[in-house]
Amino acid sequence: MKSVTSMLAAISATLLLGGCGQQAAEQAVENPALGAPVPAGMVRGKVAETMNSGGYTYVLLETDDGQSWYAARQADVSVGDIVQTDAGMPMHNFTSRSLDRSFDVIYFSGALMNLSAPPTASPEPAASPARAAAPAVADATAEPLEEGKDIAWVYANKDQLAGQSVSLRGKVVKYNANILGRSFLHIQDGSGSAADGNNDLIVTTSGEVTVGATVVATGNIILDKDFGAGYSYPVLMEDADVTAE
Repeated sequence: MKSVTSMLAAISATLLLGGCGQQAAEQAVENPALGAPVPAGMVRGKVAETMNSGGYTYVLLETDDGQSWYAARQADVSVGDIVQTDAGMPMHNFTSRSLDRSFDVIYFSGALMNLSAPPTASPEPAASPARAAAPAVADATAEPLEEGKDIAWVYANKDQLAGQSVSLRGKVVKYNANILGRSFLHIQDGSGSAADGNNDLIVTTSGEVTVGATVVATGNIILDKDFGAGYSYPVLMEDADVTAE
């Protein structure tokens, strides 16, 4: 009798798993984005909790690595939706005044892309939030405003440049808006190397830019900047005027 019961249980489990697999496959056919691999630098997860406040949408995402909080400009998402976003900037011990709630760590990202929403007519719209937040910048080179004065030059001469205003031309490779009252962007110009840590400069500004744009940034070079939220930077261009070319 036990063997018959065990067999029936196994058959039921097989049918249930098969049904779940079929449902997932059907969803992937209806919305190919759900079946596509997670792009490099992106995070995908199921919304366990969400709320809107102060122009932001906060989501608790369940991913393969556990649960994490993310915040981005307000978006239409619901509990149970599959959301994709860029890895974002972690903020430790962050308190949202509009929510009257504190987070041990929360990641501020460029945008939330609801993969559970019906797909648009175009599979890769030019204004897709995920692409706008973290598109691939194939060519991150830019001609310096003055010969020899590029991002690698700033790192090499940071002690002499500390507190001075510097103008650089670079390409925006990452952009996070409205964090701690300012926007953070990463610019590169092809100088330096990732291995040496002197190819990418973080710039803070009140202006708006788009990833992939070539910009001229003018601001003061600051060393060992600590924003008091678990984030500090050895070299930073602060409060820059940024103009897209």
